[in-house]
Amino acid sequence: MAQITQTGVDCYNSLVTVTVPKRTMDIKEFPLFLAAASEFWQRNVLPDSERVILVEAMSQDLRVTLRNLTVANALRRFVPARLVVFTGADDDWHDILWTFFESDALSAISNAYGAVDVIDIHDLVDSRIGNPDPGALHVAGQDLPVTGSGIDPDVLAEIVRATVCRVLKTPRVTDEIRAGAKYAQVQERSAEFSNVYDALFAGLDPVALITSHVDYNLWGLAVESAGRFNVPTVHVQSTGSLKAYALFPETKRGAPTFRAELTHQIADFFESYVWPNRDQLRNSAELTASRVKGTWGKPSWWRGGSISAIELQTPEDRLSVREHALARYGFDPDKPVIAVYNHAVSDALNTNVECFEDLGAWYEATADFAAKRDDVNWLFIDHPSQHLYDSTGFFDNLKDKHAGTPLVFLPSLEMSKNVMWSLVDLGVTVRGSISTELPAYGIAAIQAGWSEWSHCGFTILAEDADDYWVKLDESIESLLAGRRLVTDEQIERARLWAWFYRSGADVSTPLVQHWEMGRMEFLMVALRVAMQHIEADADPAFTAVRRMWVRKDPFLTRTDLTLSAEEFAMALGGVNEL
Repeated sequence: MAQITQTGVDCYNSLVTVTVPKRTMDIKEFPLFLAAASEFWQRNVLPDSERVILVEAMSQDLRVTLRNLTVANALRRFVPARLVVFTGADDDWHDILWTFFESDALSAISNAYGAVDVIDIHDLVDSRIGNPDPGALHVAGQDLPVTGSGIDPDVLAEIVRATVCRVLKTPRVTDEIRAGAKYAQVQERSAEFSNVYDALFAGLDPVALITSHVDYNLWGLAVESAGRFNVPTVHVQSTGSLKAYALFPETKRGAPTFRAELTHQIADFFESYVWPNRDQLRNSAELTASRVKGTWGKPSWWRGGSISAIELQTPEDRLSVREHALARYGFDPDKPVIAVYNHAVSDALNTNVECFEDLGAWYEATADFAAKRDDVNWLFIDHPSQHLYDSTGFFDNLKDKHAGTPLVFLPSLEMSKNVMWSLVDLGVTVRGSISTELPAYGIAAIQAGWSEWSHCGFTILAEDADDYWVKLDESIESLLAGRRLVTDEQIERARLWAWFYRSGADVSTPLVQHWEMGRMEFLMVALRVAMQHIEADADPAFTAVRRMWVRKDPFLTRTDLTLSAEEFAMALGGVNEL
């Protein structure tokens, strides 16, 4: 049987390579799981109605589709609807991301979870391009006319730009790229994606869109159509147990993107219900902070596992390692160290508010700024997955440009986390998860753009490019003067965010299983046992999805965070009273 390695497919954190069967359909447990799922969901959702829930299944990883389908069926527990699943892949995504794509397995799982139709959206798009009379779409027993898209041309152009950058793994679209065949192909396919998605939303009257991604043409244009047709979008995450963000028409504020809308709503919820409960949550937040030191689970800027754990326990530990690190990299021991963390430079460009035109422009401009400031030590670090997002040699080219300067450019895999946390006095990023980790341990982080957590009060957030330079200057002056850049409140907020992301907004349910369970036979056995032997009443997934839907919350939560202090303590189970 053909084999592939789990590394890079199953597990983002494991450093142990194991082999798994390439074909899901060949796993002996797979048909048993499908049979259990089919019987379970027939008995645990309301009868169908004329309305539908659109569910995306365009990831090679079965765990992604299983999460999407579970959320959709949790909705069908109290909202009558049919499931329509759209799937497929194209050569571009095979080349840059997927190592395989099993349409037959995804269709089988979708049907077992109750789908009335599974359509290959990529085949639909490709069949219509160049066809003078493509006709209507036949979906879920209906013929849906395709009358064109109502998308704003500027929005479409931005999605095309981001998709081309990701497909070509380049920081930006140059004039040469814009005049090339790949740009024209992506532009043509994007326009047709938008046409088809608009037809689905106009003709099927969806209750919701459930998707694992919200960026690029294949996913992002579905989200964009949902927004214009006032259909709620649930963005399910590929991490933890069951995590999802949600954007409802009633909660929109007119922000430019899906992610920008959520940024404000997440911050409001954090300020209203997480921060006021800080006394109740302190022990849990401290426990989470200790687990983050090993970077178990995403998001984490670093690699996971014991090899990347922070072993520092005291300020003296940090100073001893710091002396070694300063000497190792040739830094002046009398100057503070500022680390600038490179992004995956082609990843989801401008899908949230950013201070610079693109992630590459920010990094280049910051390096030029640093070359003129020799009163501090500068460390530029590449992204741990740089090769997956850049084919242009961006980081190495910038390193060559600044050869002969005191700036240090270093691949992340050449620096341990103990050295990093001992060395850095200020971290600089746009939206990287490093800005959630550093403040939790008393190290300030500047953000040149918005993220899920950017408005929760523990980072230094720049409003625009001018403000970024002001905040960078002010932070350097504070470092040189020996002033603290992080307050005790910001440290506590950062630790509360870690708790919220990894626990409060992560729903444990046997119907999904934790991401680290893997994607093959062990997962299928666990799901089959859950569906055959564990009663569905009050399953956490069902409770959390209904709470989110009824209250129009921006995410799933493990427990009701709006409870009174006494009720909240009871819901947490008492660990915070120890």
